Amino acid sequence: MERDSVGQVVLRDGTPMAFSDTGAGPVILAIHGWAASRGFFTDLADRLGDRYRVIIPDLRAHGDTPAGSLPLDMDTLADDITELMDKLDLDPVVLIGWSMGAMVAWAMIRQNGTDRLSGLVVEDMTPRVLNDADWDLGMSRGLTETSSVRATDLMRADWPAYAAGFAPRLFAARHADHALVREAAEELSRRDGEAMAALWTSMTSQDMRPVLGEMRLPILVAHGAESAAYGPETSRYLVDTLPQADRLEFAHSGHTPHLEQAEDFARAVDQFVSRQCAGAEPQQNTEGSFSP
Repeated sequence: MERDSVGQVVLRDGTPMAFSDTGAGPVILAIHGWAASRGFFTDLADRLGDRYRVIIPDLRAHGDTPAGSLPLDMDTLADDITELMDKLDLDPVVLIGWSMGAMVAWAMIRQNGTDRLSGLVVEDMTPRVLNDADWDLGMSRGLTETSSVRATDLMRADWPAYAAGFAPRLFAARHADHALVREAAEELSRRDGEAMAALWTSMTSQDMRPVLGEMRLPILVAHGAESAAYGPETSRYLVDTLPQADRLEFAHSGHTPHLEQAEDFARAVDQFVSRQCAGAEPQQNTEGSFSP
């Protein structure tokens, strides 16, 4: 049966989680990034809904899903996604994790393993956001623990101003005056600064490097060549560390290839999911690019 609807599931603390449910077929579950919402993946669902069932939730404290009463951290968000999968009886699933959404996906895998997953797409993310003396593949511009605390202070003091400054960094510089930036800034401004600061603190406290080697499932690492968030070395580290990963660079994208090169990104996801559905044999880690 074809699906194109918005639904809710009631989470364990009584919080209603909103989600969109588009198309029919093998399941893709897309997890949006920090301060965003499910609307950031609407175009992808439209492009893939003729072949797949694409489910996109609003994470807790984002979009139409309230913050609820549980701690605002990565483990809570990961449990929420697991609960959504349970209530919708989703198995197997290909996850797409964009930015913080990838951290949520990794937290799920750390908690529950990969038995219910047939694949994972990691879109422009690092296993450790903060940089220090032993790690320089975190967020660009050398985000450290000290500068991250300063950022959360700014979020709490004036969230609309912080969101307006943050939104352009989601995109390649060529899109500085593009409608994408204006729409993103408007959506980000709707969040609550206290909630975003709490989630930022949790996200930046994570270090997924020790568990990457245990993630034995096909993974596509998508990187925007013009990303202001992470450099190409970060995605190469992931491919070198993950047991079964391919890297795909989007030459004209920043932190959001699924929006900036929407057709190319949808095609890449389609090819990746089709391969998993066909039960293809694992390949050696590879690298490619989309540069139309």
